[in-house]
Amino acid sequence: MSHDQAQSLREPIPPTPSKLLAVRTAVLRKYPLRGPMSWRHSLIPRPVLNRLLPLLSPPSSDTPSASFYRLYQFFVIDWTTGSATDTDEALQYAIMAGLCYIMEKAYNRLIMAGLPRDAPSIVDDFEELRARPKRPEKVPAWAEAVVPLGEGNLPADENADEDFLRFGVRVATPHWVFV
Repeated sequence: MSHDQAQSLREPIPPTPSKLLAVRTAVLRKYPLRGPMSWRHSLIPRPVLNRLLPLLSPPSSDTPSASFYRLYQFFVIDWTTGSATDTDEALQYAIMAGLCYIMEKAYNRLIMAGLPRDAPSIVDDFEELRARPKRPEKVPAWAEAVVPLGEGNLPADENADEDFLRFGVRVATPHWVFV
C-alpha cells in the first residue's frame, strides 16, 4: 500500500474549536441525542462498490479514531469559554491531548480494579479477571509531545483540571469516571 493510499484510509481530523463553536447546532444535528447508535460510523470514505451496492455491502463500522474525534467535538461544543485564537490548531491538539490524559486515568482506574479493557460485557468470574496481569494504558506519544499554549487561552476558572492545564487549556474537570 502506498503512502497516499494509507493517508486516504485515515480518519479525517475534526474541525478546529472555532469552527466547531461557529456551527454548534450543526454538530448537534449530525449527532442527535436520541440516536447515539447512528453516530457510530467512520468518516473514511467507503469503497466505490460498497457505495454503489449498499444493500449487498456490510454497514460502515466505527473506528477508535472516529470515536475519539466525536468525544473531542462534544467536548468543544459544550465548552463555554469559546476562547479560540489564532493558535486554533494548537488549541485543538491541546484539547485532544488533555482528553487522552483523562481517558488514560479513566481506563487505568478500571484496569487496576481488575477490569481489563478486553473484559467480556457479562462477567462470570471476577476473580479470574483480577488474576490477569494488569497492563495500564499509556498516553500516545503525539499527546505527550503537544506543546502547551500561551497564557492567552486561559480564561479564569478556579476548578481548572490539571490534565488540561498542563497544555494551557483551563476547563473544569470533565466527568471521566464510568462504571
